[in-house]
Amino acid sequence: MVPMRLSSVILVMSSVSAGLLGVALAGCGAAAVQTAPDLPISKVVLYQNGVGYFERRGTVKGEAVELRVRPDQINDVLKSLSVLDLSGGVPSSVSLPVERSGDSLAAELPPQVRNATGMTALLPVLRGAQIEVETADGTFAGRVVGVEMSNRPNDKGEQQPTAMLTLMDGEDELVTTPVAGVQRVTIGDRTLSVGLQQSLEISRSDGAWKPVTLTIRLAGDSSHDLIVSYIHEVPIWRPAYRAWVESGKGVQLQGWAIVDNVSGEPWTDVNLTLVVGSPLSFRYDLHTPHHVTRPDLTSRLPTTADAPPEPDVGYEMAPPSPPPMAEASGAYDDMKEEAPSAAYRSKKSGAPSPPRSMPKPSAGPSYDRQQVAEESQKRDAMIRSAQALVTGKEVGALYTYEATTPITVPDRSAALVNIVSRKVDGQDVFLFREPTSGAAPFRAVLLRNGKDSALEGGPITLYVDGTFAGEGFIGRVGKDETAFIPYAREGGFAVNIQTESRTDELRLVKVVDGRITIQGKRVYTRTVAIDSNRDQESVAYVKLGLTGGMTMQDPPKDIVKSGGEIYLPVRIKAKSKGEAKLVESTPVEFVEAGLTPTVVTAFRYFLQNAKPEDAIAGPVRELMAIYDEVARIQADSQSLREQREILEREAQRIQSNLDALPDAVVAAALRKQLLTQLEGVSKKAADVAKRLVENEVKLAALQEKTVVLLRQIELK
Repeated sequence: MVPMRLSSVILVMSSVSAGLLGVALAGCGAAAVQTAPDLPISKVVLYQNGVGYFERRGTVKGEAVELRVRPDQINDVLKSLSVLDLSGGVPSSVSLPVERSGDSLAAELPPQVRNATGMTALLPVLRGAQIEVETADGTFAGRVVGVEMSNRPNDKGEQQPTAMLTLMDGEDELVTTPVAGVQRVTIGDRTLSVGLQQSLEISRSDGAWKPVTLTIRLAGDSSHDLIVSYIHEVPIWRPAYRAWVESGKGVQLQGWAIVDNVSGEPWTDVNLTLVVGSPLSFRYDLHTPHHVTRPDLTSRLPTTADAPPEPDVGYEMAPPSPPPMAEASGAYDDMKEEAPSAAYRSKKSGAPSPPRSMPKPSAGPSYDRQQVAEESQKRDAMIRSAQALVTGKEVGALYTYEATTPITVPDRSAALVNIVSRKVDGQDVFLFREPTSGAAPFRAVLLRNGKDSALEGGPITLYVDGTFAGEGFIGRVGKDETAFIPYAREGGFAVNIQTESRTDELRLVKVVDGRITIQGKRVYTRTVAIDSNRDQESVAYVKLGLTGGMTMQDPPKDIVKSGGEIYLPVRIKAKSKGEAKLVESTPVEFVEAGLTPTVVTAFRYFLQNAKPEDAIAGPVRELMAIYDEVARIQADSQSLREQREILEREAQRIQSNLDALPDAVVAAALRKQLLTQLEGVSKKAADVAKRLVENEVKLAALQEKTVVLLRQIELK
């Protein structure tokens, strides 16, 4: 019978191991936000395309420095990483672990350890492996036979299922010990040991907290003055504005930028730059290895070998001279540290002096002196608190705000940085964005941005004459652009728009074979009239669409154009009516045949301004006389037609009376009188008809003469 050695020792079970693993994971999580202490972040540039530029600066000693990067940042870092050694050295390489998925790594592990979790689950899958087990009763070595459940008495003498490990100690001896008493297990199989470590690494990497370590190797172990820069994805910075509007005194504009730091480490005393604009950027996976599926051409392998051919015999020609070695450019020697930035200099020289305060308003009936003084103090305090903490400048197509003093933003925190504080031209106005809808106009602030910088879009809070008036949203406003910021609706207005279209400045271009080509200008006029019931004078802007192909003529002062639309200013006195016109025109050309009114206008202009030759002027003047004669005859014919209609109605009335008379003798005298009247009316009607026919004959003759004269005129 094989002897059995039993031992009972302190419990180190899988649950305890899991707890220790959790502690280890927590420690690794804390390390994820640690970076190389000798390369702190010194500069941060935030763009509005979702990326940020980070610059680390510091002096390190040795041949390598480590940089730890979050997995979600690694691809951006790999495609943008730049390492400069300002001390004259050069970086030799950058290394990092290859990214491989947990599924791919697990498939390469020995099957015994792929799913092993905890001591009780691990020992059975080590069956056949050589291990060494330490317990309180001693150390046992052998090959794992297995783990089985066995009923063993507990402290109270009760039978309790217990996991028992069986080892083969030697060739013919088995040793059994409770799994709960195992304190240490040493695996003798190197393959299984390495596989278990890889399995744990896979589990440890199942979270985005695990950093990727980049090792930057440097030439030489002396001191290195390094600048390491890269980009990675960050939240965009967002602007928010405040505006104080006073009647006749312009607008005091203040802008803040909301900056979020979720990079994984604090930004301590960094040079912060905010960029207005969105350079192109994209994601690209450079960390994960990419494999290409290749065709298998094994079937093309030869089945027999060929004998080597006879050697070729010849002579060697003199080889060409090698090209001269290029001298070192000295690029790194010439690199010098840049002069301190404006942000750094301002740190020494102090913040800029505050802008002058806005003029104090005069006290009205509803204000006493104390209230006026308080309002003035509030405005002065507002201006002092709104000092811009950045300087702006153009960089190509972008505009940047650079902080004048170092900025600190803790990790997982947001900060507000004042980026705009200046006086701009503007006023409180009314805005008809849909003038034909009948809706009340908007109360709005008209903001004329100057040449200082563009304003990025964001919310804006408005104060008018010291009182909160509403909130709006300001779109992107470029330099020298004007913006309307609606913040409320207000009635008390009625708008009416009248339109008129005409053709002006007709000019004779050519006359060929009786066809007249004329050029001119078509004019389209819109008259906007606004009635106001307000007790104060108002300025209203009415949004109108521009007519395609037309240009504005003498646009009113202060008109605002936006793409294919304009905002027409209308000034309205209290309890009165205001009016403004928008006139547009476009060149036109058309061809006429005959003496139309348009042709006659062009001919008259031609005679007055062109000073034509008699060969052309004579027929043209004759045509004008014919046109006047035709107009006179047509007017006479129109009068005759009206007379004919009156006579026909009179004849119908007399005939109706005759038909109503009886045949008696007593009516004979009245009948005779009516017949005499009817005869007179008929004679007049006949005379009118004759004159009408004569006029038609004259018109036909004049028309024929017109055609002949037009064919005699040739103007090219």
